[in-house]
Amino acid sequence: MLKHFITNNHRFKPADPEYQQVYLINGMLLGMIVIFTFFFFVNLAFFSLYSVALLDFIAAALAATLLRRFQLSNNVRQGANHTVLLLGGFLIGYLCFAAPHFYALYWLCIFPPLAFFLLGRGRGLIATAVFMGLLTLLLVWRSASWPAASFSVESLLNVALASICLVILVHYYEVSRFEVLRALATQHRQLQRLSVTDTLTGLFNRSKLDEILSQEIARSIRHQSPFSVILADLDFFKAVNDNFGHMAGDQVLIAFAGIMQQHCRELDVAGRWGGEEFLVVCPHTDLAGAKLLAERIRIAVETHDFVHGKQLTVSLGIASFIRDDNANTMLKRADDALYRAKAKGRNRVEM
Repeated sequence: MLKHFITNNHRFKPADPEYQQVYLINGMLLGMIVIFTFFFFVNLAFFSLYSVALLDFIAAALAATLLRRFQLSNNVRQGANHTVLLLGGFLIGYLCFAAPHFYALYWLCIFPPLAFFLLGRGRGLIATAVFMGLLTLLLVWRSASWPAASFSVESLLNVALASICLVILVHYYEVSRFEVLRALATQHRQLQRLSVTDTLTGLFNRSKLDEILSQEIARSIRHQSPFSVILADLDFFKAVNDNFGHMAGDQVLIAFAGIMQQHCRELDVAGRWGGEEFLVVCPHTDLAGAKLLAERIRIAVETHDFVHGKQLTVSLGIASFIRDDNANTMLKRADDALYRAKAKGRNRVEM
């Protein structure tokens, strides 16, 4: 029940970047309802503080209204603004009605952390500065009517210095947290990129190609649109490794990956299938369109000057999606076409 409440009917998940804000907004508003309602009855029944009790009642009603609105709208930015505004307004009103009693100052320390946590570093600092400015004006305005034995200069200075220190600490914490989160986000993006990338060529790896193939098959079935695949294999690549070493072989693979990236269209997806085999997924492309692309790649390889000074060629097999196809059957036809290209003398395209 509580998890259902704090996640706004499970609309926010723990992995969402706004989850902690949602958790804090709901917790603060619910806490305000409970605390303000409690003090409404206490101030009314035991202390006869009618003005403070009225303030507690209004604050509890506003907190309940804002909580209901936030649960329905799921607008995190608006909910954060409303929560901070309600707390700031209540604290200023509380100091106005409860002063010159010293306990009225105790509650002021909760505003800066909440403002920073909900609004972030920049807006939190602005909100805290405005809040402290309004408190200063209130204290200056009301101090003339307070008894001499109310707030002493020493107590006010201590509260002011403690508040400044609290703001600095919370701001430092938010800056540190932001830097850590940014570093973690950067590392996460790098790990995601590495998990789908072939480290040698920079193209997608086989795992990512499998995922893209599944997506394209589902899209083709849903929209009845064609797509094709091109399976490419460098001819006599083993001889490069045997005669010139694996470093030269790696340079050949990198150069071939560059040729594929250069000649593929923006919608095509090229990747390393394994060893010297590469796969190109061609969305919205029939056999004729895939053959044109394969021929461009074949000619570019044939005329490219590789680092070891020898010319290389590539054989390519093409298959287009047909009804009841899956990734295995489609790739099997492309592999059969590639085998025929090898059998017919290499450096050619077969469909």
